[in-house]
Amino acid sequence: MTSAVDDLRGDTVQDATARGMGRALLPLGIVTGGVVLAVGVQLVFDPFRTDVPLCLVYHLTGLHCPGCGTIRAVHSLLAGDLLLALRSNLLITASLPLVALGFAAWTVRRVRGTALRRLPASRTLYLLLAVVAVFTVLRNLPAFWFLAPVSFVGA
Repeated sequence: MTSAVDDLRGDTVQDATARGMGRALLPLGIVTGGVVLAVGVQLVFDPFRTDVPLCLVYHLTGLHCPGCGTIRAVHSLLAGDLLLALRSNLLITASLPLVALGFAAWTVRRVRGTALRRLPASRTLYLLLAVVAVFTVLRNLPAFWFLAPVSFVGA
């Protein structure tokens, strides 16, 4: 049964629900693509047995960038080894739950049709940049050797 307001708007509750579910397709596609990519890499590539110089910064300078060890961390997480994942890249592994929460919040807002902010507040961006910069500096200092990524290739 439709009301007069629905007739004027041309919407029904079913139309609104269908649009909301349609808005969930983008987040669902992103998650599906990420999972397929991660599992595909997990099945074909073992970063602990194959040495592939993926990081141009490390290859050219010998310094670990904030992303060094990310593939090993994801590989370890998919294998169920949280400690090795944390040892491979602490920043990425620790940020995954926060990214998942943010992604879930974005998905809910998108399905409900509420306004979405394109970027976080500038304070948040500066704080994230500072955390990444401090992490990068610390992981390259000898006193913080435990923040550098692990590699068992050739060991």
